[in-house]
Amino acid sequence: MKMRNVCLAPSRATPGMTLTSPVNGRDGLPLLAAGTTIDGDTIERLIRRGVETIWVEIPDERDARTIAIELEAADHRIATIFRGRGSPAREALREAVIHYRRESLQ
Repeated sequence: MKMRNVCLAPSRATPGMTLTSPVNGRDGLPLLAAGTTIDGDTIERLIRRGVETIWVEIPDERDARTIAIELEAADHRIATIFRGRGSPAREALREAVIHYRRESLQ
């Protein structure tokens, strides 16, 4: 089965999910390593420590059409945010956001 990485709040995680990126605390110190399978107690600890987001792997049940629709919607949102003329730094940021969104939706 195809899998995908998603970023979500610990409160939306479910026991059995696997972290795809390390989790750091507010102080920047590592709390959990990538590859850790989280359980209910771990989720509660992350919430108590104020961890805002985690990256986990989930089954990807989307078809090609759904992915294309999601990519188009993301491109539209980015175009709205970055509408108008801007500096070269702003353009570089726009390109980085586009790359990130496309990668996260694939």
